[in-house]
Amino acid sequence: MSLNRTIARLAVVSALNNYMQQPWPTLAGPNIFDSKIEPVEDMKTDRAFPCCVVYTDYDKDHWNKGAKVHAERLLTVTLELLVVQTERMDNNGDEIAYKLECPTTDSEIETSLDLFEVQIFRALAAGTEASDAFNYLCPSYFNVISRRGATVEGGQRLAARQITMELKALRDPVAGTIPPEVARFLDRLEQHDDYRQRVDDLRTLLTAPASTSPGDRVMLALGWTRDMADRMGAPTGPQVILPANLTYTYPTGSPPP
Repeated sequence: MSLNRTIARLAVVSALNNYMQQPWPTLAGPNIFDSKIEPVEDMKTDRAFPCCVVYTDYDKDHWNKGAKVHAERLLTVTLELLVVQTERMDNNGDEIAYKLECPTTDSEIETSLDLFEVQIFRALAAGTEASDAFNYLCPSYFNVISRRGATVEGGQRLAARQITMELKALRDPVAGTIPPEVARFLDRLEQHDDYRQRVDDLRTLLTAPASTSPGDRVMLALGWTRDMADRMGAPTGPQVILPANLTYTYPTGSPPP
């Protein structure tokens, strides 16, 4: 598991759906999904609506180990922009089912997808708790590509678009402290019923290294063995803590001036 990858993905989703509350940052309203399209209340009606699914497809050099701690981490965030149409399926008297279809595109739909894409990038730079957390964890990018959707067989253009953002991302923290940008986002995300329990787990994992010694945190950051950490001057395990009122003296026993 990568903590920064999880938080970055949740931050993108939250920046685009405003924690499932109005006002909506994009024309998709609440239909911004994490990793898969989730059922919504009015999905059982014949209609077409825009939505977006957020994935983290690729994460390169994210492991803290050895010299690789100095390598740039590449995180790929993929946005699937879709205009989907619900279609009723008659199961011969059994329970009625519905499926989602992606219709072929036209000029009006293409314009909507263009506007949708603009709204997405504005929402990711809006200065909200979610966008600030995302931009802190992913401060720059290698490239951003927007592709049209098409059928595999005949290349027929569909009402779909894929945005691939290859981002420079921070490595997972090992100090046991939560950066202010991330802390503010987690406080806001905690108010969302679907994510409340996940926020507790994330905080626990983020702060866990704080209870270890500085040497243990160095070992965790670099992937060293305990013997290597000791040889490199970062002893692991319980450390001797000197009292705050310790007084140093000369060998003769007299205190310093």
